[in-house]
Order: sequence, then C-alpha cells, then structure tokens
Amino acid sequence: MFGKLFGQSKPVGTRTRHAARLPRVNLEKRFTIVAEVAGQGSMSKVYRALDNETGRTVCLKLQDREKTAAALARSAQEGRPTEGEVGRTVVHPNVVRTFDFGETNRREYFVTMEFIDGLSLNYVRQSRPFDLAERLELLAQAAEGLAAVHAAGFIHHDVGPKNFLVDREDRVKLIDFGLAVPNTPAFHKPGNRTGTLQYMAPELLRREPTDEKLDIFSFGATAFELLTNRLPYDAPGANPMAQALARMNQDPLDPARVNPRLPAALCDLLRKTLARRKADRWPKMDTLPDALRALVVSVG
Repeated sequence: MFGKLFGQSKPVGTRTRHAARLPRVNLEKRFTIVAEVAGQGSMSKVYRALDNETGRTVCLKLQDREKTAAALARSAQEGRPTEGEVGRTVVHPNVVRTFDFGETNRREYFVTMEFIDGLSLNYVRQSRPFDLAERLELLAQAAEGLAAVHAAGFIHHDVGPKNFLVDREDRVKLIDFGLAVPNTPAFHKPGNRTGTLQYMAPELLRREPTDEKLDIFSFGATAFELLTNRLPYDAPGANPMAQALARMNQDPLDPARVNPRLPAALCDLLRKTLARRKADRWPKMDTLPDALRALVVSVG
C-alpha cells in the first residue's frame, strides 16, 4: 500500500537537489526550546520544543553546521534522500510522524517530529517483569513499523531497541531515519557498514551486497534480546573486532537454551530472523507481525 501511495516505482535515490533547495527557517523565531532530550546520539542534539508556527510540542532534532554540510554534500553526491524526506514518506501508526525539515538560519539541518512521551524498548525490557504475551505484542507493533519502512521503499539500517520507543499507552514507535537509504540496487552495493554493531547483520560486516534483510536480522537480534535478556552473540567484555568476527563466523545462541520457557514455534521464528545466510533468513518483514500475533494467541 505504501509503495503505491508514495510512488515507490520512481526511485527515491535518483535525486540530487538536497543541499540547494532545503527550506530555511529562523531557529529562534520558529521554536521555543523546552528541554534537551536525554539519550541522544553523537550526530545531533534532540530537544523537546514548542513550534511557534503550529502551536504543537515537537521533538526537534538539530545537527551542527559542520555535520550538516558534510551530510548534505554526501546526500547530493549519492542521490540519497535526507532524514526528513524519508520520515515524511513513511506514514504509519508505529512510525514516528515527521512534520517538517530544512535548514536553520545558522545552516544547521533540522527535523521536527511528534514528541513521544515514552521509553526505549531496552528500558522496558530492563524495568518490567517478564510477560511473554506483552513482549510479543510489543514486537508485533515494532515489526509493523519496520514493515511500513520497507513498503515505502527504504532500508532503515539502524534497527535496535534504542530506536523503538514505547509510549504510555504501550504503542511502539520506530524512530531515527538518519542512516536510512533507498532500497534500490545503487544502495545494495557492499561497503556501507553503518548501524549498531550488536544488532548488525553478518553480510554488512563481510562487506557483501545488502538489502532489506539486514533490517530483518537486526529486528531478530532485538527480539532475541527482549525475550531472553541476552544478545544472540553474547560476548561480555569482547572488543569490537572479536564481536564482529563472531557474527561473521559463528551461529547465534540458541534461544531455546537461553530461555527454555519460550515456545518452540517462537524459537523457530527467532532462528529464521537471525540466519547468517540471507537465503535462509525470514523472507519478508510484512509477514512477521501476523506470525508474532499468532504466537500471542497461542500463549494466551
């Protein structure tokens, strides 16, 4: 559905206009900063802010001038859409809504999104008692959001628990399109090793051709952690190189051994999402929500 709505037949990655045509706004006039949001990444600062133009509270993501210039130049050279363009394209209840994007009067790239009063999936895992049906429903919603990204013609490229927020009504929202790329042959080429190592697919580390299945692997690693309290390649204290070699050369931990309480059908699903070979991996993201919800029913 999303491909039809947003013109997936026209490759998103063919445009090269980003650096020249971004709308420019006066940051101080347009927004009133309320508070800095904790847990932000190194590439940008994130604020809770009042959009004085629309009157709504938003999440304001702001890059500094130097990073903005580098990112926009790279986007223009690669024909890669900006984070705001990707966010505006993907519209789904389980994906954070993007309102606006552009450059400030100080030449900083900004994106405004709905402000989510919630916690990361990792915090939910650590702070709540284990309830299998509840966690499967959270994963089903997370899968819905990621499936919408794929249906719109993109690869997220940084799927992990930090990028799934759970609000006060237990709605899951996928966030952060800073590393997203079009799902087109130009962006399937080896060499793009972006993402978070603990959730990264083996083919990415091997510098092999990639596609949307790298997101499926990362989702599987996220699900494994939520359901077992361990990562599928659990090497406490190992350096990044050792962790990367483990993902390239070893099979993941068996979920049935890590958490014997998990149903056999769920363990099979986790194994398929975490298959090292793409050909053996769960084929499509859009079939995972129903598969997970069927397991919710089976466990009551």
